[in-house]
Amino acid sequence: MAEGTGRGDVLSIWFFVGVMTLLYGLVLLPFGAYAWLTEHESPTVLHQLHPTFWWGLLLTIFGGFYVLRFRPRRGDRARV
Repeated sequence: MAEGTGRGDVLSIWFFVGVMTLLYGLVLLPFGAYAWLTEHESPTVLHQLHPTFWWGLLLTIFGGFYVLRFRPRRGDRARV
């Protein structure tokens, strides 16, 4: 039961993990695409693989999955 809401709603921690992962992915993905297209990536050993773009894409996909899978639904109530 969610404390302090007075409604008895159940909120999964995985929903919040999904939200944070999705937000990180949505920040990294456009920055990685910009760096890839304009060749402004920092000169690291494997910069030609464009890790910022791929990690942003991966985090966006995983975050979106977790947000959709564990989103709070209107009919969910605490089962004690």
